[in-house]
Amino acid sequence: MRLGRFQVDGKRRIGRFEDGEVVDVSATFNSFQDVLAQPVDAVDVNGEIYDSADVTYLPPTTAENTVFCAALNYEAHAEESDTAVPERPLVFLKLPRTLVGHEVPIAYHTRVTKEIDYEAELAAVIGEPARHVTSEEALEYIAGYTILNDTSARDLQLSLEVGDDEMLDWFSGKAMQGTTPVGPYIVTGGIDDPQDLDIVSRVNGEVMQNDNTEMMIRSVADLVSFVSSRVRLEPGDIIATGTPEGVGTFQDIRLHPGDTVEVEIEDVGTLVNTVAETED
Repeated sequence: MRLGRFQVDGKRRIGRFEDGEVVDVSATFNSFQDVLAQPVDAVDVNGEIYDSADVTYLPPTTAENTVFCAALNYEAHAEESDTAVPERPLVFLKLPRTLVGHEVPIAYHTRVTKEIDYEAELAAVIGEPARHVTSEEALEYIAGYTILNDTSARDLQLSLEVGDDEMLDWFSGKAMQGTTPVGPYIVTGGIDDPQDLDIVSRVNGEVMQNDNTEMMIRSVADLVSFVSSRVRLEPGDIIATGTPEGVGTFQDIRLHPGDTVEVEIEDVGTLVNTVAETED
C-alpha cells in the first residue's frame, strides 16, 4: 500500500495513492503517525477520490518528526569523496521545514549558493516507538519505505575555513529551507529485503547514479538500531540511508534552475522535482 500526505483545496489530508488517484483516508485516523502504526488492511479506502494530478504532494512525515541522514554509507561514494569510511555511522539531521514533496520545486536562493547537487537515497519510515533496538529486530519497527533526495549546496558544505583547516558545514550544505524532496509516499508491505533494491538518479533524463542497496556499508537495520541507541525513534521519523557514487560535485556537474531530478528506487517509486530560484 502507498500511504502519504497531500494538500487539496487548501486542506492537508492523508491519502492512499493508487493508479493515478488519491483516496482521502483522513477520517479514519487522528494523525499521520496513527496511519503508520496500523495494519495495512486497517486503512479505509472509501474516502473521497482525487486525481493525483490535482493534488499537491506533501512530505510523508510531519512537523513533529525528525529526519536522520546517514553520510558516507556506500563505500564507492566514500572513495569518490576521497574520505575514509567512518568507524561508526555518521548521522546528521534535517529540520521539517527543509523538506518538500514530490513534484514540488527544489527552491534555492541563488545569491546564497550556486553549486546544487543531488543524492539519491532509500529512506525508512518508523512505524512504532523504538529505543535501543537490535539490528536483528530493527526492521520490525519500520512502517515502510520512501525516497529522499539529499539535495546539497556543495559550495557551502565543503568550503568552511576554520583557521588553517577546512571543515564540513552540514547545516548550510544540507538543511536549507525547502530543498530536500521526500516521497512521493510511503510503501508499506511488499519490501521484504531493503538490501536488494536498485537505486537510480537522473538529471534531465540522463542517468547519474545507478546502484543497488546491497552496496550499503551499514544496512537499514543497522542504522535504525544505531539511531535508536542515541534517541527514541517515533512513528513518522525518517532514516535516510546514504547515497551511492555518482553525485554531481565529483563529475563537475551542478544543478541549475529548470533542471529536473528523478530518483527511482525499485518497488518504491519515482521522486521527481525541478530546481527553481527563490527569494525566500
